[in-house]
Amino acid sequence: MTNKRFLHPATLFFLLTLLVALLSWVGSIYGWSGVQNLISAEGLRWKLRNVGDGLLAAPFFGDLLLLSFGVGLCLHSGFWEAVKGGLYRGRKLSRKELRSLWLSLTVGMVYILAVLFLVLDPWGMVRSITGGLKGSPLSEGISYLLSLGLGIVAVIYGYTVDLYRTDRDIIKGMSYSSVRFSGYCVTLFFVVQFFTSLHYTGLDVFFGLSSRCFQVLYTICCILPLFLRKSIFG
Repeated sequence: MTNKRFLHPATLFFLLTLLVALLSWVGSIYGWSGVQNLISAEGLRWKLRNVGDGLLAAPFFGDLLLLSFGVGLCLHSGFWEAVKGGLYRGRKLSRKELRSLWLSLTVGMVYILAVLFLVLDPWGMVRSITGGLKGSPLSEGISYLLSLGLGIVAVIYGYTVDLYRTDRDIIKGMSYSSVRFSGYCVTLFFVVQFFTSLHYTGLDVFFGLSSRCFQVLYTICCILPLFLRKSIFG
């Protein structure tokens, strides 16, 4: 049950954004050093130009979107439930489910070996120009590789238990977690508006928040809504 005593995170960050706008207006009146007024013609023009770009550039947003496809398939196909049933014996798997589970896990192991081959191959096809993994195409595409691996094993399981029959079933599985993710996107939108407005107005610097602390706090607030309990925030 939703706890009515707590504000939803989206509402909280919306109110904080309004507070930032108000403080920037006060700061412009009293001449606070380095503070720009968000409630001005220039502030309005900036907001209109950046309101969408800030969301798309939010930390890990693209990675989380990619992972939601693979995770959605795992949940929709029943693969995750089968894994839990096999590990914890929460429910007895049928012979067909057990065979499908072992087949999908075997393919998953082959996929992991293929990824390891890309990491260790002597030609360095997906490593950086220095030969390392830092900043390499492989490290930058790790969320895609993880989502792809989850999706492959889930699709194989879904087909072998006769849940998936057409490509439409797979698309439905990929969008399965979209309901939860859409709620996260709404919250993320307001998180981004608060932090981008705070940075534009210069209030972060005015109140002594370093750029590193700002970025760490911004990243944490972008990720944290994924793990908030539904029973508290709804």
